[in-house]
This record gives sequence, C-alpha cells and structure tokens, in this order.
Amino acid sequence: MSTELTVLNNSTDLQQGGLGIDTTNKLFQLKPSTLIIVQPGTTIEGANKGNLRISETGDEFKDLECSLLIMPTEQRACYSGEPGELNKIPENLMCFSRDMVKPDPKAKIPQAMFCNGCPQSDWKAWQDYKKDTGKSNKALAPRCQSFYIVHLIDTKYQLPLRMYIRAKAKQTFEQGTQNIARMIAMAKAQKKNPNLFDVKFKLSTKLVVEGQYKYYVPTISEWKFISDEEREAFGAIYNSFIEQQAQINASQAQVQNTEQANKVEEVITGDYVGENEEITI
Repeated sequence: MSTELTVLNNSTDLQQGGLGIDTTNKLFQLKPSTLIIVQPGTTIEGANKGNLRISETGDEFKDLECSLLIMPTEQRACYSGEPGELNKIPENLMCFSRDMVKPDPKAKIPQAMFCNGCPQSDWKAWQDYKKDTGKSNKALAPRCQSFYIVHLIDTKYQLPLRMYIRAKAKQTFEQGTQNIARMIAMAKAQKKNPNLFDVKFKLSTKLVVEGQYKYYVPTISEWKFISDEEREAFGAIYNSFIEQQAQINASQAQVQNTEQANKVEEVITGDYVGENEEITI
C-alpha cells in the first residue's frame, strides 16, 4: 500500500479542512436537536437524572451556556388517555393549537371552537382538590395543557437546540426569561439595539420536591451579553435557522394527505420524549 500523500489540485501540500462538505445539501443542514431533562422516573438506560440530554445523540450535560435564537412560542396540545399518565404520543393527539386561540385546522378531533372556555383545559377540579386537601391529583389535571417551544443555540458548539417546557417547568423558565428581558430593556435605555441572541445564559436544572413527587425543572442564571465574535457567528446561524424555518413552513403549506398531516402535527406539538420529560403536576 502506498504511503504517499494524495495529490490534490496538483499539490502535495496538506489541504485546509472543510473540503467536500456542502452545508446547503439538505442531508447536512443542521436542524435543531431536542434537548430534554432526565427526570427521576426515566427508563432511559444510562441516563443520569437531572442532566440535560440531547435526545437524538444521548449526549448529556450538567449545564449549557446558551442564547435564545427566536422568541419562545406558547402552544396547546390535548391527548386522549388517562390524564397525568404517560400518554403524550402522536397516536393520542386529539387536538392542538398553534396560536392559543382556536384548534389548528389539522387537529384530528377539535374539542371546542375556541381554546378559551374549552372544558378540556379547565383546571377547576384540580385546583379545588388542591385547596381542600393540600395535595395534587394527577387524574384531575386537564387533558389539554399549554407548553413553550424554545429554540436555543449553545455557545460552545454553536448547535441549534429545541426544548419543550411543560407544566411547572414553565414557572422557572418564565422567571429566567424576565431577567433576559430586563437586560435587553436596560440596553435599549442606553440607545442600544440588541438582538435576542445577544444575551447568553447558563441553562441548568434543579430538583423540586413536593410531597411524594420529585422532578427537575430548567433554570436560567448567569446572564450576560455575548462578545462581538460570538455575535458574528450567532448571526450566521440565526439566518440559516430562519431560512430553514421558511422552508419548513412552505413545505407544511403543501401538505395534503392525512399521513403527511399527522407527521406535521407530531413536530408542531412536541411529541419528543415519552416518559423522561413528563413532569408531575
């Protein structure tokens, strides 16, 4: 076997990296990976409770330094099956809403004309039980619940990430985003015009114990502005992300048959983990 260097472009010089990689090819376009929190009741082999975990690869982190790519969006999803159980799978998805106002046209079984006042999202029975007993009852939780879809970029690897924030995790997430909002407001007061991704923060988890229930929620801390070098890199990733989203939206607009629609619903409503992101209410 020859040990000589392969000749490229009539030169034996070692070539710079990146040759042969076409990031415009759909096979090599980076799409957001799903970031989850490994919950105490997980059945994922080898998973470490309380860690942040990338679903697609199994990579785990105690914490990540991140920035928001776009504004988080709030949506709703209603599943059949016993309330509070591990029923959040595509087959059980009855109804969902992208705009929090009314069921999406692709919802299989719309539960009401409008989300406001829909009995499937009524917390009164759960709240009354909590008031009378001081305890939570999963069985009384409504079938339809809201959640956040959050798109992030991690500052180390500059990879786009996607996270779904449900149930009581929403409260700690909202507290963290308020501090980001304050930083942006202070910058604007100084006649600056920061981008959303100009603020980076430490994303980690904390354990919450409520009686017999234990679960982890996301926390946001150590927020600060990114460097000029990071801003340049993030801007390029942001533009790429926006272009991909435009392509996805255009593709979804062409969806016609039921099988394709179901696939779209699965992406939209965040059927992303199964048991290990289920948070007890």
